[in-house]
Amino acid sequence: MKEKGTGTDFSRVIPKGEIIFKEGQTGDCAYLIESGQVELFVTNKEETTPLSLLGSGEIFGEMSLIDGSRREASAKAVTEVVLSVVSKEALSERIDEADPIVRLLITMMAKRTRETLKVNKSITQNKKLKIKESSNTNSEITDVNLGLDVIQKIRYEKELHEALENGEFMIHFQPIVSIESQNVVGFEALTRWNSPEHGLVRPDLFMGIAEETSLIVPLGHWITETACREFGDIQKALVENLGKIPRLFCSINVSGRQMQDPKLFEILQKATWLNKIHPKQIKLEITERVFVDGSFVYDWISKCRNKGYSVALDDFGTGYSSLSSLHKIDANNLKIDKSFVQAMEEDHNTYVIVKSIVEMARGLNKTVIAEGIETTEQLKLLKKMGCKYAQGYLFSKAMSKEDVIDFLTKKPNKKVA
Repeated sequence: MKEKGTGTDFSRVIPKGEIIFKEGQTGDCAYLIESGQVELFVTNKEETTPLSLLGSGEIFGEMSLIDGSRREASAKAVTEVVLSVVSKEALSERIDEADPIVRLLITMMAKRTRETLKVNKSITQNKKLKIKESSNTNSEITDVNLGLDVIQKIRYEKELHEALENGEFMIHFQPIVSIESQNVVGFEALTRWNSPEHGLVRPDLFMGIAEETSLIVPLGHWITETACREFGDIQKALVENLGKIPRLFCSINVSGRQMQDPKLFEILQKATWLNKIHPKQIKLEITERVFVDGSFVYDWISKCRNKGYSVALDDFGTGYSSLSSLHKIDANNLKIDKSFVQAMEEDHNTYVIVKSIVEMARGLNKTVIAEGIETTEQLKLLKKMGCKYAQGYLFSKAMSKEDVIDFLTKKPNKKVA
């Protein structure tokens, strides 16, 4: 018998009184309760004994996913219940990537819980157990909220998988300009999610979830191919409209998980070749936090440079890498995090930090790009420091390919280098 609630749909509505799964079945998913109540119970010689009553924000059915065993109890909807389905893959992926001590704790907890259930079932042969109800009192409110947060996260994860399948993602390009000449010298390719439910969603609201799972790999492939294709279209349009070949670059963000993707360079090389883009025009942006993953990052950067691609260290100054190792990082550019740029007008200490970064980068023969510039005063300060490139709303928001072409060809004060 196939248990209720399994399948590919993210959310399930289970009518009151319906059995969700039965003791002894193979479990291929777990469930988070969005609303309603679920009763876990065991059956002995057709006599039913309740074990616990679960409510909103609680998870059940997870042990079968952790150790591959069959269901030790049955589950029934006490009221109409809305459940979020947690796939075996989603749970296994997180457990596999957890700290070894955490994995051991999870495995041992599952083992002990099963042993407890077996003892309880033997007791029910002679005695009824009192049902344990989750009261969701104030002392438990943190756990309930955590469960609801997880529900939202899993919902987003499911929606992101569907978005990739349905072609809901798009690339927008934000101009990067020369502070000295005010000419556009390149773009950062930024991913947008055009969600039917949520509208246009910024990457900072969904890329973190994608990066926690294997979704970032196929999404990264799509981003690379699409960014190169549309950047190539922009170059063609500029040649047709301006009569010259622009010397622009395109920055593409790469996460730590993507850096370990063996197909990344193959896809990038094919995309640049098909769209007549020189490797020097591609700048791969990585964040400081990837350096906690070990020495392979340095080898990866060397591989990029050997293939002709530039590397930019994004969000520099946020504290993930040590200055003592900066001399080993063979990046072409440092991108100063916008939190520093936007605070330096009011805070002298921040101003000193930004100025020091610019001077240090110059000494290390690295070019600085300042992010998040919104005021002319910020621009003046950066120019005085000797910062070379700038990016932010002062110049332009991120735009579609079509808007970029209009921006560069129909506004006489906007020039390309």
